[in-house]
Amino acid sequence: MSTVHPSIGRLLAGSGGLLLIGSLFLPWSATAGNTESGWDAVSVSEVLFLITGICGLAAAISGGRFGFFRRDLSLNAMTDILGVVSGVLIAWLLLFDFPAGASPEVGVYLALAGAVTVATGAGDFRITSWFPRIPESDQAGT
Repeated sequence: MSTVHPSIGRLLAGSGGLLLIGSLFLPWSATAGNTESGWDAVSVSEVLFLITGICGLAAAISGGRFGFFRRDLSLNAMTDILGVVSGVLIAWLLLFDFPAGASPEVGVYLALAGAVTVATGAGDFRITSWFPRIPESDQAGT
């Protein structure tokens, strides 16, 4: 059962997507007075973060109710997966893989918050399934 109303989930996914995309243009690391934005601080991951932000916006705008390559995989499911993967990558960067001698700046923390917000909003949508529910069997065997 969903704990978030669908309109709140859409708002969370969209705002998280905007925050994630916007954070790529903010400073992520600083070394000796030199700052790097999200586009410069990470090598390939910024493309994943951009795609996650765009999918968060698309899920917010469309409601995430159309299939993505398969009819049973909604845009919300894909966006949720991308948000979780992006959040884990950013957390890993902060905890274990941040460049030596560099200090994290506000952009990387906002990117983490954006990825978590995208995953939370997209993961709690209530999607109307195209497939009928499988009836639950009686546990007592009757």
